[in-house]
Amino acid sequence: MESITTERVLKALDAGVHELLANRQYFNDLDSPIGDSDHGDSIFATFSIVEKTIGGFPADGDIGKLFGEVGKAIIFSGGAAMGPLYGTAFMDAGKVAEGKHQLDLNDFLTLWKAFRGGIERRGKVKVGEKTMFDTISPMVDALQEAVDANLSFAQAIDAAIDAARKGMESTKEMESHRGRSSRLGQRSIGHLDPGSASMFLLLK
Repeated sequence: MESITTERVLKALDAGVHELLANRQYFNDLDSPIGDSDHGDSIFATFSIVEKTIGGFPADGDIGKLFGEVGKAIIFSGGAAMGPLYGTAFMDAGKVAEGKHQLDLNDFLTLWKAFRGGIERRGKVKVGEKTMFDTISPMVDALQEAVDANLSFAQAIDAAIDAARKGMESTKEMESHRGRSSRLGQRSIGHLDPGSASMFLLLK
């Protein structure tokens, strides 16, 4: 069965972090009509610390430990409301990948189920509330469908990212029920949720 190594996971995570850091202003701009215009600043502050964490991690290290250390770094960063959500997600994912130096597709699915579960548990959130959960949840569902259909690793990832993109885009037509944007009620409709957008770029 196909698998990905710690080195590959590190490279992917590093690419995701750099994508987030490069889009600081884009996230602030998305946040401007419905929030405090600072989502990009919060993401930048949090994931700058993550960048340092993964930069010093050994290429043959334990994938579970990698995710656990990233989670701790995020929680200690104090990254606004999304900090505890991402921190819990990474730490929960780390627990199920403990001791692993490579992941097959079933391991990969288990990891992302735990990641989603951490956000769901910590945020007490569900699909349709115009949050990052609207991006991560359909992605995990698509991974499950790919495993059930015996797709290749590459096919599974393509399907997952397509589902994440559609999930992110769906937030534009949702009314916000969480955070500061919920105060706008129906006026939040027509705006892409910035948390959903940053989650998508990380996953991609």
